[in-house]
Amino acid sequence: MMTHALRILLVEDNPGDARLLEDMLAADPPDCYQLTHVLCLGEALNHLAKGGVDIILLDLGLPDGEGLENVRKVRDLAPHVPLMVLTGWTDEEIVTGSMLEGAQDYLIKGQVENRTLARAMRQAIERSSLLTKAASTNVELQERIREKDILLSEIHHRVKNSLQVVSSLLSLESNLIQDPIVVERLRNTQNRVRAMAFIHQTLYQSKDFARVDFRSFLQSFAPTLVQSFSIHPERITLHVEVDEVALPIDGAIPCALIVNELISNALEHAFPGGRSGSVSVFFRQGSDNLATLRVEDDGIGLPAGFDFEQSKTLGIQLVHLLAGQLGGGVHFDQAGPTRFVVTFPLKGRESKMGAGEIGVNVPELAPRSGFESMSSHCSA
Repeated sequence: MMTHALRILLVEDNPGDARLLEDMLAADPPDCYQLTHVLCLGEALNHLAKGGVDIILLDLGLPDGEGLENVRKVRDLAPHVPLMVLTGWTDEEIVTGSMLEGAQDYLIKGQVENRTLARAMRQAIERSSLLTKAASTNVELQERIREKDILLSEIHHRVKNSLQVVSSLLSLESNLIQDPIVVERLRNTQNRVRAMAFIHQTLYQSKDFARVDFRSFLQSFAPTLVQSFSIHPERITLHVEVDEVALPIDGAIPCALIVNELISNALEHAFPGGRSGSVSVFFRQGSDNLATLRVEDDGIGLPAGFDFEQSKTLGIQLVHLLAGQLGGGVHFDQAGPTRFVVTFPLKGRESKMGAGEIGVNVPELAPRSGFESMSSHCSA
């Protein structure tokens, strides 16, 4: 609340209109208002440059300016001083334009009364104060959001680096082991770690730290996964076709692990003896808001009698359990080409993770005794 007289700058070139407004203000208690009257826009701008104005009453038709340009010049010089437009025009476009340019209110000449003027000025000041506070709050919120984004970016960067360290340690460990089965298992674990690292790398490079650009992820991760198997590039062709889909991180990580398992499965078992072929990855978003992930290969196919639902291998169990975590399901077709299809809803599914948790649920797998040897195309 003001403790001094309301300092009013009246910009009006018509002496009769100015005198009428002065008389209205004089009807209130003494020392309630301090009125400064100028006749043109130039004088008004000079006065505003000195400060000490609580509210501006501005005529749109002046000797040195007319229309909305008057409002713009005043707002540019004194953006935080409440502005009321005085006009004899009833053109709605002019009135609306004045409000859009930053005027808090407008008064039509000839329709102003003492109470109307006083109430309108009070409301204009209150409205301006609220807008100023809202703008200040918005700036503060934007700064907090920026700080949060920087923090999240650093977190994803550090998580990615930590996962890459784990991946490197697994690689070093595998170099010291002679058992090919153990080496294969270490490589599979390394690829799973690498898949999660790629998700965090994608988030780190993104402007949206809540959702993963899964198209960008797959286009980067799939070729790297193929390279990890040291396959000659002319022997296996990789085809990736992905819609532009953004997944929340608690959906992106399970989906990334599924992709890792299915591509690894094909690369390990579909092309024995140096056989050539192709692996294709498709990711689609349907009109029913269901996502469809399809991984297929033209290799030797699954062994006769293979029971997909009852498989005890780690890779197949992971695919089943991670698809369930996504709220979806998985099925396969082994009649040329071998095809695995995972479908899950993009919206409306309940995350099984705690509030604010980033990662993936660790599924409870069937007990395994040692390392299982894989001689057929059935699991990563």
